[in-house]
Parts: sequence; structure tokens; C-alpha cells
Amino acid sequence: MALATLFLISCQNSDTEAQSSASADSDKLIITEYSDYQCPACGYFHPIVERLKQNMGDDIEFRMRYFPLNSHRYAALAARAAEAARNQGKFYEMHSMLFENQEQWSRSSNPAMAIVNYAREIGLDMNQFTDELNAAETQEAVMQQRQEGVSKGVNSTPTFFIEGEKVDPLPKSYEEFEAIIQKHLEQQQG
Repeated sequence: MALATLFLISCQNSDTEAQSSASADSDKLIITEYSDYQCPACGYFHPIVERLKQNMGDDIEFRMRYFPLNSHRYAALAARAAEAARNQGKFYEMHSMLFENQEQWSRSSNPAMAIVNYAREIGLDMNQFTDELNAAETQEAVMQQRQEGVSKGVNSTPTFFIEGEKVDPLPKSYEEFEAIIQKHLEQQQG
């Protein structure tokens, strides 16, 4: 199954999510990530998370939440781009594009143009994308997720929660993260 097809969108009143890697009624271990597209540490974790989903996808469900930091000038723009892409069923493609090209767009003299080009590259309806990129509803969706994170004590990115429990300290490698997840899976089954 292609990674892009692993993502289902689920929005609920107080617990909105940017994306989820499994259906809402699954009994998988839920891992929530609060992330900032301009954050180098989040960029570091992106391939680790992808590998975990690929190798452990039968047992885990990843949920990504927007948490643009004020210190990252273009993070909110990038989150709005991902949300606008989600509205066209292309969240995962934009999400990956933003992380895989993080250095280029975040250091560009015109990051908005780079992000618009990514939208074009992944085949979005450009009129809808540009309308939604700056729409109040898009900004509200991003800020709602950020506020949700603040209410849970998130103050840096990435911040991961496994079944609501904050992962602290952050794992330094894929192997460390996998071991933490395995421990939670054993507790869940035992």
C-alpha cells in the first residue's frame, strides 16, 4: 500500500487533526506529533516517523498536529499550505514536500512562491489552493491545533505523545523511538 493511501482525514470538534495514518475506530497505538514545518528538529524526525509508519503501520497510528512556532517566520504559512492541500485530499503530498525541501523554501527569498510551486507540482487546483491558503478558516484550523498543543503543555517542536503520554526526552534515533513504541505496545497488550 502506498504511503499516501495510509492517510485518512479525521476532524472532530475539539480534537482536530492535520492527518492520521489510520481510521478513527482502529485499536492501534496512537502517536500524536506537534510539528512545525520550518523546525530543523521536525525535519530530522520526518524520515524517522515515515520509517516507523512503514515498519510498524499495523500497530501504530500517527496523528500530526500543526504547531507553528513564533520564532519560525514561515511556519504558519507552511501549515496553512498543508491544510489547504488537505482540503483537496493531498495533505500527505504537501506535508512530505515541505519537509523534504525544508532548507530550500525556508531560506528562499520568496518562500510563498516556492510553496505555491509545490502545490502546482502535486497537482492541486491552484485557484482553490491560493484562496484557501490565506482564508480565515485555514488560519483558524492551524491556530486551533496550536492552541490544543499549548493546552497540553507543548512548548517546542517536535513534541510527541503516545496514548496521551508525552515522550520525554525525545528519542535520538529510529531505534530509540522504535524501542519506546515497542514498550508501549507490550503494555497495551499485557
